[in-house]
Amino acid sequence: MPKHQPYKRVIPRDLFNEASLLKCYGRIFINLETAGLSGIELEHDGTAFDVRQDFGSGDIYLANVELTVRGKPYRLRRPLNSRDGWPLFLIEDNEEYISVFAGDGSFSPEMINFCSQQLQSESA
Repeated sequence: MPKHQPYKRVIPRDLFNEASLLKCYGRIFINLETAGLSGIELEHDGTAFDVRQDFGSGDIYLANVELTVRGKPYRLRRPLNSRDGWPLFLIEDNEEYISVFAGDGSFSPEMINFCSQQLQSESA
């Protein structure tokens, strides 16, 4: 079985998991509009959202929506069955997980720091 593919959904569990995932991606879009971080975008291919599961970690993600920093894509993942309000993580090149959101839905300090560093290193 491929490591990343659509997965067998179970109601009601996956209704809540996928709703939370979409809510998190929507919040990224809103936060990017207000944060003043130019060069960071959510890129979507225009088709229906393609929810996939990483069978190694169990995390779910959107296969056809990418967070890019000056064109470089970064992986976003939501742990399956998380009860947190904003359970989304960015995975760095070194496989370190960064919490995307603070408890109120704003970008976490770690996410702001990561984005700022990526933008500075890209412009240097």
